[in-house]
Amino acid sequence: MSAKSQTLTIAADLAELARVMQAIDEFCASIAVSAADVSALHLALEEIVTNVITHGYHSDPAYSLTVRLETITPDRIRAVVTDDAPAYNPLARPEVNTTLPLEARPVGGLGVHLVKKLMDVCVYEHRDGQNLFTIERKLSREPGTSATIKIATSRLASSATLSLTGRLDGLSSPELEQQVSALITSGVRTLTLDLSGLDYVSSAGLRVFIIAAKKLKASGGAAHFTSLTPTVRDVFHISGLLTALGVAPPA
Repeated sequence: MSAKSQTLTIAADLAELARVMQAIDEFCASIAVSAADVSALHLALEEIVTNVITHGYHSDPAYSLTVRLETITPDRIRAVVTDDAPAYNPLARPEVNTTLPLEARPVGGLGVHLVKKLMDVCVYEHRDGQNLFTIERKLSREPGTSATIKIATSRLASSATLSLTGRLDGLSSPELEQQVSALITSGVRTLTLDLSGLDYVSSAGLRVFIIAAKKLKASGGAAHFTSLTPTVRDVFHISGLLTALGVAPPA
């Protein structure tokens, strides 16, 4: 396989994440990448790009950043995110303690942790007035797929079930957060989240799960997470949330 490369320039607007995900899908389809690899690249680049947009550029669409994808060997892909925001090394942040119980878990802070765990190489540089965040991952060879989030709700008295399908990311997680908040406000104390149809979750989605579990526990209730797909279970595992959120082992 000859080397391939693709560069995308986007505005500092979270709505542009959809273009980044599309670029990853198109690039990976051209080199027959596995679903697990596509998901890992989606998650890592969502976290990096979201941090630049929200913290580096404060969501000002007048600024822009670039995402470059390239194959560096037949079985390895590299992505480089370049921006002109103030110098900041996200890899210098303290390591996340994934063993903390739910009560002691911070709501955020999992993004960079997920990137480091899912990628084989993570390097930050500040060069010629620009931030460069480089990631690499060894690839396998099966086609990948993607979808959007769908939320189905069923309720009985103080209990409710949310069935999630597709992708729970920085764009779709606000919808879930609103639905969860509305259910808790209306008196729901036992909330079951059926994740059997969820094939992708980023730190934005994990944040919603942690907030929901904390709120319900504080009110004497509980959140239950069931039927995790292998990809989602892996993200829970490396985030230390299987134990913190009391997720049962697969049957």
